[in-house]
Formats: sequence, C-alpha cells, structure tokens
Amino acid sequence: MKRKILLLVIQVLSTAALLATVRTFGYMAEKTETGSKIVRIGRAYHHLSIKNINSKSVITDTISYYSTPDNSLDYNDFLAGYQGSGSDPADTCINLFTLLAPGKVTKLMMQNASAGTARWYLWAPAVEGGSYQFPGDPNVQQLLTDTPTQYCKVTDPNRQFTDTGWAPEWNTFSIEGELGSAIDLSDGQLDFWVGYSMDENGGPTIWQDGIFHDEEIEGRCRSYTTLHSETPGKWYLNTESGNRRYWSAHMIQIEVQYESVPPVILDLSDLSDTFSESRIIWARVIEIEGESFDVHLKIKTGNSGPYQTILMQPEEDDYFWAIIDYNTGDTVYYHVEAQDSAGLMQSSGEKSFVCVEPRQDAQILVIDDSDLETGDLYTKALDDLGIRYFYWNIENHNGIDTTVIHYDGFQTLIVLDGVHRIVPITDIYEQDIYSIANFLDSGGNLMLVDMDYLYRWNLIGQGSFVPGDFAYDYLGIEDYYSDPDNDITISGGLADTLMLSVSGNPVSIQFSADGSAYGPVRYFRGNDLFENRADFIEPTDEGKRVLKGRYSGNGMGICLQGANFRTIVYSFPIELVAEPAEFVGLLDSSLQWFGENDYRIRQSALSQPDNQPCSLEKGFRLLQNYPNPFNPNTTISFDLYHAASVDLSIYDVSGAPVKTLIHNSMMPGSYNIPWDGTNSAGVQAASGLYFCRLSDFKQIVTIKMILLR
Repeated sequence: MKRKILLLVIQVLSTAALLATVRTFGYMAEKTETGSKIVRIGRAYHHLSIKNINSKSVITDTISYYSTPDNSLDYNDFLAGYQGSGSDPADTCINLFTLLAPGKVTKLMMQNASAGTARWYLWAPAVEGGSYQFPGDPNVQQLLTDTPTQYCKVTDPNRQFTDTGWAPEWNTFSIEGELGSAIDLSDGQLDFWVGYSMDENGGPTIWQDGIFHDEEIEGRCRSYTTLHSETPGKWYLNTESGNRRYWSAHMIQIEVQYESVPPVILDLSDLSDTFSESRIIWARVIEIEGESFDVHLKIKTGNSGPYQTILMQPEEDDYFWAIIDYNTGDTVYYHVEAQDSAGLMQSSGEKSFVCVEPRQDAQILVIDDSDLETGDLYTKALDDLGIRYFYWNIENHNGIDTTVIHYDGFQTLIVLDGVHRIVPITDIYEQDIYSIANFLDSGGNLMLVDMDYLYRWNLIGQGSFVPGDFAYDYLGIEDYYSDPDNDITISGGLADTLMLSVSGNPVSIQFSADGSAYGPVRYFRGNDLFENRADFIEPTDEGKRVLKGRYSGNGMGICLQGANFRTIVYSFPIELVAEPAEFVGLLDSSLQWFGENDYRIRQSALSQPDNQPCSLEKGFRLLQNYPNPFNPNTTISFDLYHAASVDLSIYDVSGAPVKTLIHNSMMPGSYNIPWDGTNSAGVQAASGLYFCRLSDFKQIVTIKMILLR
C-alpha cells in the first residue's frame, strides 16, 4: 500500500491562502518607497507616510481600491452610458472606506473621462451592528453639507502614461480648503461611504480601473452605483455585465490624517479544514511609528469555548507564528491581537477550521475543485458501484492540505481540478505544493478530470511536454493543443462530443473503437451551459491513448503505468455524458485498472488489527532532535533497519532547502548526526522554525526544530 508522506513544510498550507508557501497570505501586497509604505489590508491599498505638519508628526494615509493601470487600454468605461444625464437625482457612484484608527478625512479625489461638474458626499456610519447601511438608511448621516459643485476636468488616459510610468491626474476636493476643517471620524464611524453625483453640466463620465476583480477571491465589491432604470436611492453593485461575480473599482481615493495608528495586521493564515491535530499559524504585523508591540494569538475550540491566549514568536520580515494543538472533531476559531507600548491595539477578523475525522475504510479520495458543480455525479456513481470513498469539496472546506491528500488510507485520488491547481503540470519543485509526485512515487494512483488543465497553467495553443515535466513523467502527455477549435464545422469550437475507445487501451475496452462511442457528451447541466474548452492530448511512448474524438481523431484521454503508480487523465468532463450508465461504466473500468494495486492493500490489511490504518514495514525511525529548541548546535538521531540510500536534509518554513546533512548509501544501524545551525554556504541560519526530513526514497518522515539565537 502507498506509504503516507507528510511534508510538514507544506502541511500548514491552506489552499485559499493562495498556494505557494506557508508565508503566502491572501492578496496582501506590500512595497516600501522612500519615506512611505504601501500595504494592502483586506481589499484596500493604504499608502502610509509620516509627515511633519505644523511642527507635529502626522500619519497620512491615502486609501484606494483600484489597481494601477499598466496602460491607457486598461481603462474601462462601461458605465459611461449611465452617467451625467441630468436626471434627478443624478447618477452617483460610491465606495466604502474603512480607517485604520480614528482620524480626519482631508481630501477626496477622482478621475473622469469628460469635463463637467459633480458634487461630493460623505455618509457615516456605513456599518452598524455588523450590517451594512446605505445612504438613505435612517442612521446614516451626510457629513458633507452644503458642499460646492466641483468642476471636473478631463482626465485623458493617453496623458496618464509616460516613459517613466503612470502619472495620474486627480480631480481633488480639499475638505479643509472648501469647508475650513477636515471631517473627524470617531471609533464608531470608521466605516463610511464616499461618493459623488454627476449633473448635466458637461455630462462628466467616470473612469474605472479596467480590471475585473473576482468576488470569490477578493471578496464583496466595494464599488456601487445607481442605474437609470432602478429606483432612486437603491444601491446596486457595479459588476461586469451579466455576471455579478466580477466587479470593477472606481478610480476614487481619499486622504486621511491620523495622530496615531495601532500595529497593523496585514494578514493572517487562512487555513483549510484538516486531518492534522497540530498546525502553525502565521500573521504579518507592522508598526508604522516604530513603537514596540506584542502579537497574541487567540484561539478557542467551539463557538462558545473559552479563549486561550498564545504569545506569537517574531520572525523576519514582520512575521509572527505560533503552533497550536487540538483534537479530531474540533472546530478551531482563531484571531490575532496586536498591541503597542502606548496601549493601542488592533484585532484581526476571526477565522476557523475543522479537524476532520478521516474515513479509515476509504481507499479513494475525491477532491472536487471543479466549477462545474458535478461532484455529486461522482459520489452517486461510486455509491452505485459500492466503492468506499472520502469526498472533499474544496469550497466547503476552504481548501485542502497535504494531511488529507497523504492520509495513510488513500490509495487513489480522483481530482476534479480547478482554480487551486491541485495537480502540477511542468516544474514539480515549483508547482507541486501538494506533493502529488510523492503520492504517486510511493504507490498511489491518480485520475484527473479537467477540460481546463492546460489553460489553468497558462498554456495556450499547441505545445509539447518534455522529460522532467510532471505531465510527461506522471500523466504520459507529450503533445497538446489547449482550447482547440475542433468541432470541424462550427466556428468557435464546440469540440468533439462523441469519443471512441482506442484499440488496445487497458481502460475503456467496453467502448468499441470501430462502432459505438462514448457520448454524446453534453456541455450543460440543467439550464447551466458550460463553455467547452476540452483539449487534445497525445501520449508519450510510455503513455497510451484511452479515448479519441470521433470526428477530430485527436486524443481526449491518456493512461500511464509508471514504476509504482498508475494515472489517467481525461481532458473533457466524462460525467456530462448523456447516458449516466456510460459514465458509471467508464469510472468503474478506470478504477478497475487501478485495482491491480489493491492486492497490496488487501495483503497489508490482513496483518493489521481491526479498524487500524494499513502501513508498510518501516525502513527507519527518525527521533526528535536534542536539544530542541537549540542554539546553535543540535543532534538528529535515527535508526536505519535496512541498507538504503538515505537523504537527511533541513528545510525552512517556506520549503526552501537549507542544508543536506546526508545523501549517501548507508548500512543498518543507529546514527547521531550533528547540525551546527549553518546553511549550505556555511552561513549561520536565522532564528525560527525548521524542518528536518529523512527519506530512504520509499518513505519520508519530518520533524520540526526551533533555532533560537
């Protein structure tokens, strides 16, 4: 049976955390300029700087939601037809802003595409009792009264871009200059609306950033607008026509002044549900004013459980971490609090995850990351076949981590791939964050069903994989054609809907290559039509065609028998066949082909006590290093039961190799290997968490080590 491989460097990842390393948090981007810092907090950009105004140190914050355009073609003005008609009330666009601390709003700025006049508004509070309030609601006040009409000059996007970059022209309304004083916002009014209404003088139209933001990734839209056809006073999302999932931000920004700002929590680990009973939680916290501060992790088990407070340990680049333990079945709630020496504190939003109990009698893990919402067709088919499985919906579990994929009982993965890109395609080291290659090398099987596998990895048109690429070595794909126009007669590409079995393939022999076909495949379910992007894939010398298009003659499915694994990849949604029994038959024959590995599972299970997960005989035992924590020397001990090629290596929390201590053939025995805390260049490693991995190229075991200097 496949050995469980747990690379703890990767184990702490969540997929919603965007998927590269343990330190990749959400969408926060941060860069430093001279005398200033730009950070992304939630969905807003904050350009923070400390200025001396009237002999007083003041923190200035320019807040915006838009992404800086790369060129004039990036602008999008699809709302132009709804602006400046002179209707009463005039069309208004608004943005929701949130301050970091009580402060004063000093300037309001916007860009527009044609000259005219507009009037600014500021309403607060925008959030009351945890719910949004909109202009016109009883408790929302208009804080800019009797504001004069502002003339909006033309903002020509062609003049915005120079040889040195983007040079924006802003129509700026100075609240202090026009009204004599800035708008003070207290603790209860940190969320507020800023907007402006167009009028008939010149018919001004607004600019937007021209980038459609994905609501599922970046959260709820913060740009709103009224439309002519809707009731005045009602506020509606400004989204891509026909799709409320994507939104485009108005080119609006505001300037705020703070006397003081608490430590800013840029982001916090967004963890998926897990099988692991121990995890690392990370946060990044900055202190604008240079005050000393502490960061505490607050965790509780269950919604009504008491909070436990853990002091988070500092790392480089403003990161802080803590290790937490819990039990199977627990729902863990957590947030971070940061407080500086002046007593100012910020608290993050609360997040949670569940420690899921594995199903020990299941040999198949179904990972559903598909946006087709057809996972229920797979679970029903497996139920009909009487096959035990564990179903994991990526969206419902907020991602997936390697504790689930590499659970000791799972022999076969059925992956319905999607935006999280569970299965790598070329560079295994860079892309294989879920260690799928290790899963296969240790005796696992994989069935990948994804008509966008190539497109998701930005492979467009025709190309070829080469030895060393994951798709070549593990899926048996050599040549491909991503999103072909392969319908033969219909312009635009509807692809083959009928598939023929290829003579001699070991998987789909029930479908004749000369007569009956698999299909038709219908690219819709109910009233939902799926744009077809099925791909052509052709096998390597080791791979075999499983199915080909009846009309195009090109490959649509490939299987590969490796040294320790078997894989099948289908480049079209096999579950959308018109006759459900055909889908059940193809799924069954695919799993039967995998079933040759079942012999090892059954034989291993015979020697195991009831209800105990199966395992192979261990080739070694890795002990915890001593001392731990250490500075700078520690000893790593292990027992080797058989002669083997051994690799003993140190990795940092991002998964990057630090130093290889052993990479050689060794005889059975007990070994004590020292590490002096240096990297491969002989330089002392920084304080923090490290992972020691021992491998005999059949199994891998990892321990955590803490270096404290």
